[in-house]
Parts: sequence; structure tokens; C-alpha cells
Amino acid sequence: MNVQYVSNEKGEQTGVFIPMKDWKEIQSKLKSTDFWEDTPDHVKDSIDRGQKQSAAGQTKSHQDVMDKYTKYL
Repeated sequence: MNVQYVSNEKGEQTGVFIPMKDWKEIQSKLKSTDFWEDTPDHVKDSIDRGQKQSAAGQTKSHQDVMDKYTKYL
């Protein structure tokens, strides 16, 4: 794959240019690995509910969960 990097005026890499043939191959691989359309509605609903809970700050830290449930492991 012939990759060319795009840099800004500071010399920081800000993008990449690849041949169209390679881009189309990447797109076809990404489309074939997209599972969202095949995901059952109840799973999508659960993911949506979890994201809303997280955005509302209704989460627990890993340490809090481990402190409470380690005795069951």
C-alpha cells in the first residue's frame, strides 16, 4: 500500500492519502464487519439504555463493583 501522509504547517501529521483501490478495499472490509444491522432490537435497546445511564452519571467504578462482588467470584 502506497501511503502518503498529510502534515500541517507545524509538521504534525493530520491525515493520510492512500490510493483509491486501497480505500475501496478498506471500505468493503468495514462494511462486512458492521454488525449493528444484524443486532437484535433488545440488544440495541440495552446498549442505548446503558449509554443514557452513562451520560447521566449513573455508573459505578470498576473498584466499587469489585469491592461488592469479589466475594461471589
